[in-house]
Amino acid sequence: MALDTPLAADTPIASLPETLVVGVLALQGAFAEHIHYLESVRVKGHTVKAIAVRTPEELATCHALVIPGGESTAITRVAARTAGLLPLLQAFVADPERPVYGTCAGMILMADADGVGGGKRKGDGAAWGGMQGLRVWRNLYGGQLESFEQEISIPALANPERPFNAIFIRAPAVHSLVASPNYTTEVIASLPAERVPAPPPADSALGAPDVEATPYVMLRQGRKLVTSFHPELSGDARVHQYWIESCVLGR
Repeated sequence: MALDTPLAADTPIASLPETLVVGVLALQGAFAEHIHYLESVRVKGHTVKAIAVRTPEELATCHALVIPGGESTAITRVAARTAGLLPLLQAFVADPERPVYGTCAGMILMADADGVGGGKRKGDGAAWGGMQGLRVWRNLYGGQLESFEQEISIPALANPERPFNAIFIRAPAVHSLVASPNYTTEVIASLPAERVPAPPPADSALGAPDVEATPYVMLRQGRKLVTSFHPELSGDARVHQYWIESCVLGR
């Protein structure tokens, strides 16, 4: 399959080409770091080619997509100013057959609903979706000065006995997860109790939070993955490796 040929939405995992084109949305945020980490991933039988995505034409070449951290509002507004890009991004992210990974701001954009006060800011359009039933709360861990690092256990990663150094910068948190027989949400990693922030208020437009879900910082639904933290700043490519192998290749 040529690199400039779009991947059909119903392409089975077994039909993925030897060269996997993984786009990193490069409108704002830490996209260069994601590209560097993805290019370090080695998987049997495939080569990962990471590209910056700023146009519909670049998105059309991608087999999978990363939405980086940054400012979710700014990312949406820039995408809306690029002719035809925003609806194509929303369709790509919402398609269950398309592998998508969202970190921090990307997690916000992949949620069903989000907010400080509940919901998208006026004028920023509909949620991109992708993670059904996921509601998140922006900046629950605090502002820039409250950024922190925390070693966490992620059994799904290679060398699971080695903790992962998760970096949280103005990070969103899970408000709640709406269960449905139509999808399964896997909790891949959680924060230790001493690092879990106070839950969001109960009187917001999102309703009462699920306090049991507040510690969740890494979630998967099929070919979709989100993290509250920034693995691309950690010096450790194992989360990217996990996403490629488990969500993109289905191994």
